[in-house]
Amino acid sequence: MRRFIPAALALVLLLTAGGCTKRVPVEDGTYDSTGKFVVTFADGSSLRGKIGLNEPVEVIADGHVYRGTIIDVSSDEINVQDCRLIRSLNDGRAETDRLAASRRHVDEGPLEFNFAVADVRTVERVKVDPLRTAAQSAFWTLTGVVSAFLVSEKS
Repeated sequence: MRRFIPAALALVLLLTAGGCTKRVPVEDGTYDSTGKFVVTFADGSSLRGKIGLNEPVEVIADGHVYRGTIIDVSSDEINVQDCRLIRSLNDGRAETDRLAASRRHVDEGPLEFNFAVADVRTVERVKVDPLRTAAQSAFWTLTGVVSAFLVSEKS
């Protein structure tokens, strides 16, 4: 039992460090490279990540999720290059096709997205939700303690 307490504390610290997140709307619509943001545009596409030069971001456009790198951030547009298909939001067919095609040939190459700053509809900051993180940490710690007691029971 004495060995389990440090393990439980380590689990709590790990869950707290990772944490659960929530989106908080930014009233003035500004974003920078110091924090993670979700920027949604008029056509329904969005960027998720740090909005700064050479920062990796996820681009959600036309029902597909791409991962790319921001090459240029100006007052007029955001240019994301070297975008590779990660998954499809509708079904698993995109992943299956990508894996099957990789055995035969290399895909057509990375995509590029240009987003106009004038088309930004919402900006949300991704922050750690301390209440939810604490609740989930307590739940998993209690579950671990009960499981440890049940496993250690010899009767």
